[in-house]
Amino acid sequence: MPTPDETAAPPQPLGEAEGAPSPGGSAAALPPPDADLPAPSPRPAPLPAEFVRYAVALEAPELAWGYLNGRLTAADTGTLAFLRRCDLGPGPGEAFARIHARGTDPSPLAALCRETVDGRTGRGGDAEDPRRVWDYLELSHRLSRGDADGGEASGPQLAAGRREFLLSRAASGRGMNWQDSSALLGTDRPEEVDAAFERGEELVGVAVIGLALTHPDPTAILPRVARALDRALASSDPRLRHQGIVALAHTARLHRTVDRRCLDLLRRCPRGSEADDDLWAYVPRRRLPWWLWRHRLGEPPRRWLRRVGKALSGARGGG
Repeated sequence: MPTPDETAAPPQPLGEAEGAPSPGGSAAALPPPDADLPAPSPRPAPLPAEFVRYAVALEAPELAWGYLNGRLTAADTGTLAFLRRCDLGPGPGEAFARIHARGTDPSPLAALCRETVDGRTGRGGDAEDPRRVWDYLELSHRLSRGDADGGEASGPQLAAGRREFLLSRAASGRGMNWQDSSALLGTDRPEEVDAAFERGEELVGVAVIGLALTHPDPTAILPRVARALDRALASSDPRLRHQGIVALAHTARLHRTVDRRCLDLLRRCPRGSEADDDLWAYVPRRRLPWWLWRHRLGEPPRRWLRRVGKALSGARGGG
C-alpha cells in the first residue's frame, strides 16, 4: 500500500501553479475572459508614390523611415529615391542614390534605411522626427480621397504641413539643385518654380520647361509658363523668352491645350516659334486665335473669307 508521500499531488487550482500569483498576492490578477481589451492600432496602408512626389520634398531619413514603418512599398521607395536623386543631382542626392541602388530586396534595403534614419543623413539635417511628415501625408491623402473624418483641425494641420514640408523647403532651395540644368529638367512640383521666381533664380526657365515635361496637369503648368513669358518680355530677356516658348510648345504637344493668357503673351513674341508650330499641330484649331490662323495661312482671314465668299457666289450664280 503506498505511503502518503508516494501518492500523486492533487491538481492545483488555476492561478496557483508554480510562479503564478496567489489570490492574496500583490501581483495583478489576470483579467476576466470578457474584459474589453484595446484593439491594436492598424498599420496604415502604404501611400502611393505618385501622391507623395508632388506633396512634399522628402529628406532621405524621412523616405527611409516611411519604408521601415510600412508607409511605402519597396518599389515606391525606390521610385521616390530615384526621383529625389534626380532632383538633387550627384553629391547632394547621394543618400537617395544609395537607397535606389538597393532595389527592392527587403533585407539590404531595410538595413540601409535603418542606417539612414539613425544617422539622419538627409540634406539639411532637420529631419529630427521623420514620422511627422508621414502623419501629414496620411491626413492629406485621406482627405484628398474625400474622407471627411479629419475633424476641425484638419485645415490648419494641412496648411502647417504643406508650409513646413513643401513650401519652406522650396523657398530655401533645398527641394531642387538650382545649379544643375539636367536636374531642373525633372522639376515636377509647381511650388519649386514659384519659389525660384521669387528668389530670381538664373535657371528658372529651365525649371519651367521641366515642369511642362513632367507635371500631369496643364492647369498647374500654364500659369508658370505665362509668368516666364511675362517676365522675359518685361525685361527683354531673349533666353527666358525662348525657354517659356519651348515650355508652351511642350504643353501643347503633351496636353493639347493652351490658355488665353499664354496666347496673349505669345502674340507679342516673334512668329515662327516652336510654340506656334505645336499649337497649330496639336491644339484644336477652333481654340486658336485669328492671328495664328493668319500666320499659318499666310493671308489675313478677312481677305481669305472674301475670296471664299466670292467663289461660293459665283458657283451659285453659274448654277
